[in-house]
Amino acid sequence: MNKKVLLLLVCLFAVRLCQAQTPSTRAIIDEYALTLPEQAEIAIGIIQPDTVYRLGFLIKGGKAMPIDNSQRVFEIGSITKTFTGALLMDQVSRGNMKLDDPIAGYLPARDKIKSEKARLVTLKQLLTHTSGLSNGPASFILPYVRAKLFSADNPHRYIKWKHYRKYLRNEKLDFKPGEQWAYNNCGFSLLGHLVAEQEHLPWEELVEQRLFAPLGMHHSYATGEGVPPGLLVQGYDDAGKPAGLWDMDFINPAGSIKSCMDDMLLWISAHLHAAEGSLFDAMKQRYDIPTGWDGNFMGNAWIHRVKDTGHIIWHGGATGAYRAFAAFDDDQKTGVVILTNFSSHHPNMKDEEVKSMIRQYGFRIMESLRAAGQEAGCLEKLLSGE
Repeated sequence: MNKKVLLLLVCLFAVRLCQAQTPSTRAIIDEYALTLPEQAEIAIGIIQPDTVYRLGFLIKGGKAMPIDNSQRVFEIGSITKTFTGALLMDQVSRGNMKLDDPIAGYLPARDKIKSEKARLVTLKQLLTHTSGLSNGPASFILPYVRAKLFSADNPHRYIKWKHYRKYLRNEKLDFKPGEQWAYNNCGFSLLGHLVAEQEHLPWEELVEQRLFAPLGMHHSYATGEGVPPGLLVQGYDDAGKPAGLWDMDFINPAGSIKSCMDDMLLWISAHLHAAEGSLFDAMKQRYDIPTGWDGNFMGNAWIHRVKDTGHIIWHGGATGAYRAFAAFDDDQKTGVVILTNFSSHHPNMKDEEVKSMIRQYGFRIMESLRAAGQEAGCLEKLLSGE
């Protein structure tokens, strides 16, 4: 038998064996959709090297009804941090800021930090959650109480820069900068504030001018203002009741963006197809900074999951009424975005071990895409005679 034919048969057998062991991407999506609660709406986008898929479902009567929701708006929560990270890296590329610069150099004299250790916190440490700054200082107590009384579904609504400035002036660090990793919404909010100060523009305007507009993200919004009512997907809280959006003033750079599937696919594609040395190429930088998740390391706002099943760059997002997940594999040029309209605290949004369902299924989808890519690569290489 011809050697090439024999190798082809072996490769085809391996592909069939792999397919028998690995559920298809669509099967994983269908399985996930049926775990969601009644009234849940889900938008899923998948990027492969030569095509993009969009799927939408509405859960009704225990069934996943197909719908077109690729331009309907959801909150993306903490995926917002990747946009704030990109704004910082844009400043770095322009020579306006440096990652290793202490934050004290970007604060006006009136906001002087008393703690010497806090003054030495760097922009990179804010970007990688290693600053040691508090994520819930005592200066937040009054705005939290006010939110509890007047805006129960939005705990961050009344937190302003003046509250965090008070903390920076007087409080101590939780740990020495650079020695630990601790996820920090306030650190990212401070980062967004510093970038905005550098440009003399509000963060909300900056993200729209520097990122949304150039990428053609026409249905993305820094806050809930301006979102057409007909485009917004209604969100639901942990009890399955309708809930409002999270607009959070000082905390906006850490989690306030509202976007749609089409736009988020543009965001992921910008990273996958970034030219060497470009802004989005810089966004894919990985550091030797372990996170609280096994096999995951920090990058420039993105988290890097490095396992035998591949290297996935990802971020999740959660607000009081929405859950989101975005990830990409730079080697395989694949990506996935999942947007849903239920709180992460709803029982259906977590598994028996109280772990995030959207994250688990997101990683499973990415792994299935990688397996499919490897199978296709095996055949393509063999048939090309390489």
